[in-house]
Amino acid sequence: MYLNRLYIENYRSIKKLDLKFEKGKNVIVGKNNSGKSNIIKAIDLILGESSPTWEKSENIADNDFFEGNTENEIFIWCELQREDDEPLNLSDLKGVFFKVMDKSPQKYKKIDINFSNLDKEHIFEFCTDEGQARIDNKEVDKKWIGTKSYCKGGFEDELKEMDNFAFAFRCKKEDGKCIKHMLFLYKKAEDTDWFFGINADRLRNELLQSAVIPSFRDPKDQLRIAHYTWYGKLLRAHIKEDDINLNNAFDKVRDASNQLFEELQNKITCKKTQIAFPNTKISFQFNPDTKQDIYKSVLIYIDDGFKSKLEEKGSGIQSAVIIGLFDYYVRNIAHTKGSLLAIEEPEIYLHPHGRRVISERLNAFLDNNKNQVILTTHSQEFICTPHEDINLIVVRKDKETVATNFNFNDIKTKQILIKKQNAEMFFADAVILVEGADKYVLEAIAEQIGEETKIKSDGNGEELGKKWLDNYNVSIINCGGKTEFWKYVKVFNELNIPWLIIADFDFLIDGLDDFFTKLSYEQSFKDALNPLKSKIQLTGKYKSISNVVDDKIKQEIRQYILKLSKENNIHILTGELENFYTQKPKYDKEQGVIETISKSIEEDKKIEDYVRIDEFLAALKVFIEKCLKLKITK
Repeated sequence: MYLNRLYIENYRSIKKLDLKFEKGKNVIVGKNNSGKSNIIKAIDLILGESSPTWEKSENIADNDFFEGNTENEIFIWCELQREDDEPLNLSDLKGVFFKVMDKSPQKYKKIDINFSNLDKEHIFEFCTDEGQARIDNKEVDKKWIGTKSYCKGGFEDELKEMDNFAFAFRCKKEDGKCIKHMLFLYKKAEDTDWFFGINADRLRNELLQSAVIPSFRDPKDQLRIAHYTWYGKLLRAHIKEDDINLNNAFDKVRDASNQLFEELQNKITCKKTQIAFPNTKISFQFNPDTKQDIYKSVLIYIDDGFKSKLEEKGSGIQSAVIIGLFDYYVRNIAHTKGSLLAIEEPEIYLHPHGRRVISERLNAFLDNNKNQVILTTHSQEFICTPHEDINLIVVRKDKETVATNFNFNDIKTKQILIKKQNAEMFFADAVILVEGADKYVLEAIAEQIGEETKIKSDGNGEELGKKWLDNYNVSIINCGGKTEFWKYVKVFNELNIPWLIIADFDFLIDGLDDFFTKLSYEQSFKDALNPLKSKIQLTGKYKSISNVVDDKIKQEIRQYILKLSKENNIHILTGELENFYTQKPKYDKEQGVIETISKSIEEDKKIEDYVRIDEFLAALKVFIEKCLKLKITK
C-alpha cells in the first residue's frame, strides 16, 4: 500500500494541486517559499494527525485558507493504492464505520469523484447535520462494519476485494467556526464510483502506517508516546507484565520512593492539612502501578561524548534516530506491506557527510521500494542518487503553488543525476546549457553584460545587475558534451523550465540532426538543416566556420544559425572556445579556462580583454528576452 495521489484545493499557498506519487523515493524540490512544506503538511493533516476533524483541534486557522479567503473551503484527498496480491490484514483493528443504503431499491450509495468539477456537498452529504437527519428519519438505511456485535460484517470481509482507498477531508468556515468532515472511500480498480464509509478514521494507520518529520524537529511531538502512535506501540511491544527483573525493579523503586516521601505523605494527610477527600491516601511514586503504562515514562538519551536527552541534540542526530526507530517499527512490530515516511529538509543543519548518512538511512528504509519516502529538499545529496528510481516533483510559485512530476527511472535520464552540480537546475527559473568548461567563461561574460545592460521593469529602466544570474534564478549547466544536450532538454521541457543552448560550431555538422530526432522535432527542422549540411565543404576539422571553403555557404550558415537562435533557443557559435581567445592561455581545455578567469581577476580586467565575447553576448541577449521575458533597453 502506498500514497498514490494527493489532491488539494484552497490550502495555504495551494489553490489547486494534483500530485502523483510512486512507491519508493519521491523528491519534492523548489525554491524557498514555493509551497513544498504545505504539501507535507497536507499529508500530515490527513494521514498523520490522530483526529483531523476534532472540533477543538487548532489544526486549521484562517491563514490556512488560500489567500486567507475563508469563503472557499479547504479540500484534501489522499488516495492509497493497493498492490497486486497484497494481503489485507485488519485483524487488530477495533471499532466501526457505517455505509449508507437506499431503501428502494436497496442499493449501497456510491460517489463519482470528478476532480475537474468537485461537488463537495454531494461527497460529504452524510457527514453533515442534514445528512444525519436523513439517516435519523429513516430516509436511508445504514450498515455497520467492524468489530461490534451489531455490525453486519467485519473490516476484512468488506475491504478484501478492494484496490483503491481514499480519505477525503474538507474544512469550511461557518459562523466563525471551522466545520471539518472526513470521509473514507474505497473501490475496485475497474470501478469508477466509490463506496464510502463514515467514522472510519481509525483505518488510516491500518492501511498505511505513516510518520511525518517536519523541518522543525521536535522529538516530543514526532515521538509522542500514546497507545495509538507508532512510537507508543513500539515501546508497548517490548513491555512484558510477567518480566521478573522488571517487577523486582518496580518493587525496589517503590520502596525507595516510600522512604523518600514518607514525611511529606504523613504531613499532607494529617487532619490539619488534608488535601484529598476523607478516608483517602496519597502516595508519591517514581513509576506507575500498571506495568503496561511504564512505556509512557521512557526517555531517549544520546551519548556522543556528552550524554543528554534526544531533544537536546542536533537535528541530524534527531532525524537519524526517528528514521531508525520508525524503520524498526515497520519491520518488526507493524509488519505492514508498505509504510510511508514523509520528511522535510532532511539535510537541515548537516554537513555533506552527515547528509549522505541520512540519505542512506532513507534508502535502507525503502527496503527495495517496499516502503515509500516523500521528502522535500534543497540538497544535491537527496536528488543526485542515480542508483535509484526517483519521482521528482518540481514545485514553483507565482501567485499560487504549482507542481510538475518527472520520473528518473531509465538509464538515459539517470545519467543527468550522476553530476551533483546538476541538482541546482531543478530550482532554476531558466537554464543555459553549454558543452563543458565554457560555463565559467559564460558566467564571467554574464557579469559583464549585467553591468552594461539596462532593462525595463515595471515601467522603469534599471540596470540588469552584475549578479543577474542569481537574482533571476538562472543556472548555467555543463552537460559534458554536445551529445548530452537532448537529455537535459527533455527534462526541462517536461518541467516547463525555459532553456537556451550555446554549442560549438561542430554541433551544426555533427549533433543537431540527432538532437532533432531524439526530441521528436517536426520533419521541417531536418528538411531545413540537411540541404545546408550537404553544401558544406570543409578544410580540416569541423571546428570553425573558417574551415568552410565557400563564402556564400558561410553566409547561409550564419543566417541559419541566427534563425535557430532567435526561433528555437539553440545558439551555435562560429567556432569553439579556443577560437575566441584574444590572449591564448598556456593550457588547453578546462585548465585554459581556469587560467583565463584567474588572470582576469588578478589583473582586474574584464573578460573581453581575453576572450572575444560578441557571439556570447548575442546568445545571452536572446536568453534574457525570450527565457526571462525581460525587455532590454540598452
